Amino acid sequence: EGANPLTDREREVLRAAADGSTNAELARALHLSQGTVRNYLSTAIQKLAVRNRTEAVRIAREKGWL
Repeated sequence: EGANPLTDREREVLRAAADGSTNAELARALHLSQGTVRNYLSTAIQKLAVRNRTEAVRIAREKGWL
């Protein structure tokens, strides 16, 4: 539904965050720094105009972007 505003990496981080993992856990799993994970999540949250990662995952799934 609609054009996907998320980059491949933002989608990857959101998918990984869907299970409730912490930034540290995501960073280890994705071989990124915690700051990079935080930045990807923050950007995705802004692009989707939501308040947190949980809402970002929900919206992205509803729209078929994850």
